[in-house]
Amino acid sequence: MPKLAVARDFLPDYAALEKSVRRKVDELFPKFGEHTFAGLHLEKLGRARDPRTRTIRIDDNYRGVLMAPESGDLYLLVKVLTHDDAYKWAERNRFGVNNVTGALEVSDVVAYEDAVSILSSVPTPAGPAPLLGAYTVKDIVRLGIDEKLAPVIARLTTENELEGLTAILPQGQADALQMLAAGYSIEEAWAELVAGEEPGPVDTEDVAAALERPASKSMFYVASGADDLLDILSRPFDLWRTFLHPTQRRLAYRPVYNGPVRVTGGAGTGKTVVAVHRAKALADIGTGRILFTTFTRNLARAIEENLALLGGPELLARVDVLNVDRLAHQVVREAEGVLPKVAQDHEQSRLWELVVDESGPSWTPTFLRQEWIQVILAQGIASREAYLMASRPGRGRRLTRRDRAEIWKIVEEVTNRLVSSNHRTYLQMADAAAGFLRARTVKPYAHVIVDEGQDLHPAQWRMLRAAVAEGQNDLFIVGDTHQRIYDNRVTLSSVGINIRGRRSQRLRINYRTTHEILAWSLSLLAGESFDDLDGHGDTVVGYRSQFHGPAPTLAGHPTRAAEMAGLVEAVTRWRDDGVDLADIGVAARTSEVCKQAFTALDGAGIQARVLAGDDAGPKGGVELGTMHRMKGLEYRCVAVVDVGRDRIPLPAAVTAASEDRVEHDRDIQRERCLLYVACTRARDDLRVTWSGPPSPFIERNEGRTLSSDSDTH
Repeated sequence: MPKLAVARDFLPDYAALEKSVRRKVDELFPKFGEHTFAGLHLEKLGRARDPRTRTIRIDDNYRGVLMAPESGDLYLLVKVLTHDDAYKWAERNRFGVNNVTGALEVSDVVAYEDAVSILSSVPTPAGPAPLLGAYTVKDIVRLGIDEKLAPVIARLTTENELEGLTAILPQGQADALQMLAAGYSIEEAWAELVAGEEPGPVDTEDVAAALERPASKSMFYVASGADDLLDILSRPFDLWRTFLHPTQRRLAYRPVYNGPVRVTGGAGTGKTVVAVHRAKALADIGTGRILFTTFTRNLARAIEENLALLGGPELLARVDVLNVDRLAHQVVREAEGVLPKVAQDHEQSRLWELVVDESGPSWTPTFLRQEWIQVILAQGIASREAYLMASRPGRGRRLTRRDRAEIWKIVEEVTNRLVSSNHRTYLQMADAAAGFLRARTVKPYAHVIVDEGQDLHPAQWRMLRAAVAEGQNDLFIVGDTHQRIYDNRVTLSSVGINIRGRRSQRLRINYRTTHEILAWSLSLLAGESFDDLDGHGDTVVGYRSQFHGPAPTLAGHPTRAAEMAGLVEAVTRWRDDGVDLADIGVAARTSEVCKQAFTALDGAGIQARVLAGDDAGPKGGVELGTMHRMKGLEYRCVAVVDVGRDRIPLPAAVTAASEDRVEHDRDIQRERCLLYVACTRARDDLRVTWSGPPSPFIERNEGRTLSSDSDTH
C-alpha cells in the first residue's frame, strides 16, 4: 500500500493555507489506500530538476509537490503551492541522499549553483580572518558538506555571509556549517548531526532507508496511513512542536543515566519537548511513577496537554504533572493530615510592613523579606546562631553581627505570627515537604523531571531531591538562566544534586523563533552574564534558528489609546492573512494593561481571552497574558505591548540601588529576561510597541533592528 512522508516544514505551511484549500488537501490522503492514486493523479513535469518530482492537483489554483519513488511505494510531500509556484519550485529543486550522513536532502540547485559560481570568483579578501579558517577541506567533507563549497567557505568572514550561504543549503549541511562557526569540534558536530548513531553504508538511491535514519527524522515524518496523516494535519503545530532533532532524541530516549541530568538551552531550543519525550521514554522502560514538575500552573497545564498528545491517557496515567507549589501543598497535607493554609503574597507583604512599623528598624520590609527568602529559607537556616555565621551570596548590603541579630528577631516575629494564624508561605511549605520526604524510606517517585529549573528556589530543589531516591534516571532537569524571571538562584550541588561530565548537555538550535526574531531578542541580553545552574558561566554563543522571516516591528505611539488602536490593526491584519486567532498572543508587563488590550480587541469584535491563573477556561481567540503568564507558551504571531520607559523595567519590581546594589542589578537583569521571554514566544512575526518614550532596553537595541515604524523617536 502506498505510504506518504511529509516534510517538517510542510506543516506550518499547510496550517497557513486557506481552510478551503486545506480541506481539499485532506481529501487526497484516503486515496493512498486506493491503488488509483499513484497512477491516475500524479503529473510528471518535463522541466523538473529531479525526474522523481510530481505534482498533484488540489484545485484550479493549487498543486501539491511530491517526490515519487523509482521503486517502492513511499511518496514524499514537500509543498502545496499555487500552480505557477509549484512549477517554479520543481524546476529549481532536487531530492537526494547525503553520501556521508545518509540524510534525505532537498536542495535548491539553482540558488546553490549561483552562489558557488559567484562566491568562488571573488578574490579572498585581505583583512578579517576566514570565519571557518580553523577547519580543513577534509574536515568539512567529513560532515557531509559538498566539497565544491570549500572555496566558498574559505571566503566567509562574517556571520551575515554565513547566514546567506546556509539559507540555500539543505538543512543538514547548513546545521554543520553553523555548528563549526559556533566553535564545535568536528567530532561534536558529527555526533549532533547523526545523534550518535553511525549511518552505516549509504545507498544514495534508497530514500526509504534515508528516512529511517536519525539524521532525517528531525526533518521528515512518515505517516503510518491516511488516518494517521489526517490526524497529524488536524493539529499541524502539535506535531511540528513535538518533532525531535537527532540530538534531542538522543537525550530523551537514552535508556540509562547514572544520576541527575541537566539540559540547558536558549528559548525555543525544545527543552520542554525533550523533557516530555523523556517522560514517555521512562514510562516505556519502567514501572514506577514519574513526577513532571515546573514553576507555574499555566506551564504545568501546557505540559499535561503535550503529554496527552504524545502518549495519550496511558502516558498521563503514569505521570503526575504538578507545579512545585501544588506538590509541596500535597506532600504537607498527606503528612500532616490537614489542609495547609497558604499565606498569599499580598498577605505576606502586609505582615512584613506591620512588623517593620512596630519594630522601627533601619531596613525596609522588602529588604528584610528578601533576606529571609534568599538567605534564611534558601539555606534552610533554623537558628539564630546559624544565621549569624551564614554566608550571604548575592546580597549586596553588608551586615554586622548586631545587624543580623536584629534581623533574626524580626524574622522570628514574622514567622511566629504566621504560625499563630496557622498559615505558611509556599516556600515554608516546600521546606517542610522536603523534611517529610527525606524521612520516607520509600520515595513517592521513581523519576522526577523538572522544567524551567532556573526559576526554582533552593527549598523547592531540596523537596525535589528528596522526592526520588538517588540512582539511575532519578532527576532530569531542563532550564535556561537567560529566561530567569523570578528572583531564585541556586547551585544544584548545594542542594544535593550532583551533575558530572556528559550528564550536562546544551541545546543550541532554535526550532520556534525565526532567525530575525531570535537575533533581535538576544540583543536585549547583550553584555549580561548568566550561570548554568551550578555556579559556572553560561552563554548564548552558538544558538541559531532554522527559520527566516520578517524582522520584528517596533512601533511607538503618542498615547496608550493610539497604541491599543495599533494593536487592533495588527491583529486584524494577521487574521486577514490567515492566522487563526488562537495562534496570536499579546503580552504585557502588568495585568492592568492586559485588560486594556482585551477591551480594545473586544470592542473591535475580535474574540480574545485573558489567561487566568490555572488557564482552565475554554480556549479560543487571541490569548492575552502578563509576561510572566506567557512563560512556556508559543504563538505564530505575538504583540508585546506597553514597553515604555516607565513600564520596562517596572519601577515597583526594581530594588533601589541605595538599598542593595547587587539586588538592584539583578532586578534590572530579570526585567531584561522577562522582555526576552515575551518576545521569544513568537514563531513567525513579532511586534513590540509602546506609548511615549520607549524602554531603555529598546533604545539600546533600536539600531540593531531591521524594521521600525515608530512615530515617537
